[in-house]
Amino acid sequence: MQILRWLSFIGVHFLFTGIVLAEDITYKNISSDMVTISAGKFKMGCNKFGPMHGAPEHYVFLDQFMIDRFEVSNKLFEDIIPDHKIRRSKLSKCDNCPVTNVSWFEALDYCYLIGKTLPTEAQWEKAGGNNDGCDFPWGNSFDSNGNQARGGLDLRDKTLPVGSFPPNKMGVYDMGGNVWEWVSDWMSPGYQIAGMLINPKGPPSGIMKVRRGGAYSDSIKAMATGYRDWSHPSSRYFSDIGLRCVINFKGITPNGIPTKDRLYK
Repeated sequence: MQILRWLSFIGVHFLFTGIVLAEDITYKNISSDMVTISAGKFKMGCNKFGPMHGAPEHYVFLDQFMIDRFEVSNKLFEDIIPDHKIRRSKLSKCDNCPVTNVSWFEALDYCYLIGKTLPTEAQWEKAGGNNDGCDFPWGNSFDSNGNQARGGLDLRDKTLPVGSFPPNKMGVYDMGGNVWEWVSDWMSPGYQIAGMLINPKGPPSGIMKVRRGGAYSDSIKAMATGYRDWSHPSSRYFSDIGLRCVINFKGITPNGIPTKDRLYK
C-alpha cells in the first residue's frame, strides 16, 4: 500500500512519503538480537581526529539502552519496506548483507516501524565498547589478516554478511568497518560543551547527518570508535552506508534525579 499520511505506531507519530510497506508484516519480539548497554559515564571522542572528526574528548553519561547486535540486513529491512529489493546495491547484495542505498530518513522510518529508533552518536560510541575513542572496537591496532573487521579496501571489494567477524566486548558485531551507520545527530564541529553531558542528542538542527563506524571502502582510521563523518540525510545511493537501531530506557542521573537531556556539571 502506498503511504502519504500521518501514521500512529506504538505512540509515535511520523510521516512516510512514497514508501511502500509490506502488507503482511509479522511482528516479532523487537528485543531479540539486541544487546543491553548499562547506564554510566564514558569518555567520548578522540582529540587526534580534530574538531571535524572527533575532538574534543569529553565525558558523557547515558541511561541504559539496547542496541541491535548486528547491522540491519537487506532481508530484515525488506521485510518491512519491500520496495528496497529493486535497488539493492550490487556491492551489498546478499540477503544477510548489510542494507545500503538507504537515506537517513528511510533508516529512521525503518527503526520507528519496528518500535525502535536510530542511536544517538553518544549511544553508538558507547556501544563501540572500549572507552577510548582513539582505539578500534577490538583494540588499538588493525591487522588486515587478523579477523577483526572489513575495512581499508576499495568500493568494488563489496561488503560481507553481517556478523562475519567476532563481536566487541559488549557483544556487538561490526562496530568498525563493513558499512557506515547512520545515527540520529546533526553534524556540528565542536558542539560539545564543557562539563559532562547527559543523554546528549546533538545540535537541534543542521544540514548533514552523522554516520559512524567506517566502512569496508573507507580509511582504516575511520573504524575507530571516536571517528565521525557525515552525509546529507537525503543521500540514498551510497553502497557503504547502513544502519542499526536502539531501544531507549529512562534512568537516574549521577545525582539521583530522573534523567532528561541537560548538562551535568
